[in-house]
Amino acid sequence: MAEYKTTVALEIGAQSVTMAVFTPAGRGFALSRYARRDILLDPVEEGMRMDYVSNAIGEMVAELKVKGSDVRNVVSGQQVFMRFIKLPAIDVEDIAEQVEMEAQQHIPFPMEDIIYSYQELADREDGEREALLVAIKKDVLDNLNTQVEGNSLRTVAVDCSITSLFNAFCASYPEEDEPVMLLDIGAKTTDIIFAEDGRFFTRSVTAAGAFVTNSIAREYGLSFRDAEKLKLENGVVSLGNGHTDDMDADDAALATTIRNAMSRLSSEVQRTVNHYRAQYQGTPPTKAYICGGGARLAYTLEFLQSTLNIPVEYFNPLQAFSIGSKVDEEALDQDAICLGAVAGAAVSAAKVGQFNIDLVPTSVGKDRAEKALLPKVAVAGLLALAGAGFFAYTANDAAAKAERVLAKAAPADERVARLSSQIESMQGKYAAEVKKLKEYSDMYSSRYAYADVLKQLSAKSASIKFWVSEIAPLINYDVENTSLVNATDVKGVKLIDMNRSRSGNKESSINKAPDPVGGKKSKSEPMVTAIYVSGFTIKTPGDTRSMNHRQAIYDLVAHNFDERSADSLFAYENSKVQSNLNHYFQFLDAKALKKDKMDYVEKFMMVMPLKKPIAIPELSGGDRK
Repeated sequence: MAEYKTTVALEIGAQSVTMAVFTPAGRGFALSRYARRDILLDPVEEGMRMDYVSNAIGEMVAELKVKGSDVRNVVSGQQVFMRFIKLPAIDVEDIAEQVEMEAQQHIPFPMEDIIYSYQELADREDGEREALLVAIKKDVLDNLNTQVEGNSLRTVAVDCSITSLFNAFCASYPEEDEPVMLLDIGAKTTDIIFAEDGRFFTRSVTAAGAFVTNSIAREYGLSFRDAEKLKLENGVVSLGNGHTDDMDADDAALATTIRNAMSRLSSEVQRTVNHYRAQYQGTPPTKAYICGGGARLAYTLEFLQSTLNIPVEYFNPLQAFSIGSKVDEEALDQDAICLGAVAGAAVSAAKVGQFNIDLVPTSVGKDRAEKALLPKVAVAGLLALAGAGFFAYTANDAAAKAERVLAKAAPADERVARLSSQIESMQGKYAAEVKKLKEYSDMYSSRYAYADVLKQLSAKSASIKFWVSEIAPLINYDVENTSLVNATDVKGVKLIDMNRSRSGNKESSINKAPDPVGGKKSKSEPMVTAIYVSGFTIKTPGDTRSMNHRQAIYDLVAHNFDERSADSLFAYENSKVQSNLNHYFQFLDAKALKKDKMDYVEKFMMVMPLKKPIAIPELSGGDRK
């Protein structure tokens, strides 16, 4: 049953923070007031992001006068892991247990380090059952929640923008019975959502607002911040066919640069549609709705309508809501397409949404546990008072009765103790069998691990601009703390142990797990955590300024192997790579290679961290030498 009550919703996006207040209005909600703040940061400033987020939340709390309120938070899609997991075709009483087992296989982090939620999806026509798994790293969620609660708000629930947006769509377009597609063009990712006859599918790609900004920055030699300013002030998407003929030459060139970048988005959308059709037997969408900050760029709608060859409309998430008298409707006309996530949070609060995802921060989980105990404590207190009164009334013969009861209970107590001991023993055996089963499962899964890696690399790295000459596994490799700069010779050890390679030590680290960066001995089992790939790119001889040959490598990884791709085997986060390129890539020209006659090529080295490490049986457990 719907529960319409005042709801404060907060979305923390990649480059914006949005807060809205919804109040009951008849049999629904009214948007009472809202506020937005942009957070424009250079990639090198990412460490300061939480400070900007906290300041933005504080300003909006004061502006909207919601200090001390309960709030429903929405985190951006790029911060969560979303996986579609298959469930047993038979009815299972404990779905949560099945999901937990699948989560251990699909999430590339220890279970104690993540928080997850799930929802079973509608049965597919082929009889398979699926659930949507949504997970987020615990420290990321708790850090965000600290910023929220540090500004006098109380978190009651946390959803993700993708499922929240879908809830808003279902509420605002209940009559939509054709297969449609939502494109939420954000700062760092574009979330592609399919809605078809009760079915749901989503995929995220990195072709989004920041990708366009980075393209402008590279083309014009600008900083990210200056490129973003240029895009917002003068940028439009060129539609081709003479569309820019009447423009100023500089504006026309900028529009063409933006169109070239946006072409990546349309290509990714087409690929996703093909994947949806082939892997999920989905129907191609007959219409697309666009929303998000990236959709505000002039002529984005017309460009997508032309390249996707289907009707495209702006998504209005407030069609199911009335608008309060204090809302600036002129500003709302511009901002409405950015309010889908907070509108979806209001739908979830009323318990009328299609999805009920609830990611619970640590502090919120403790509060819920304490509140759940309160009724039990109250009942225990009442029982204690009643018992005290009864004891006072029957004090004369209580001792005698107690002795008789204890005497009768002694044999039963002994039986309970024996049963308890047997149960503990069986639980120990069960735990041991579960551990052994997991080991067997992991071993079975790793049988085809390298074949899958090679297959994916082969399928997604074909290009006439470069070729691969070497692929090797890296044992216990820490990509975030290891730079590839000055790594000119990796023979033998294949970058498994950079220190040994540079010092000339001939001991093969293929047969011995390396020490981690920093010198402390690793106690963990040796695992293959990344794949090293090297090869050559084609460059123009004598050209020292153009980096187009390197960009081909960057684009390959950023768009074919991003961890948010449904089928990617690699834990590659575009934002981390952009701010730490020398940890993932190194390019060596002819001079560095001491081969002056090879000026037409440049060697590249690339480290690609795996989502799921691959075990090395001969080096693990009792087999380690």
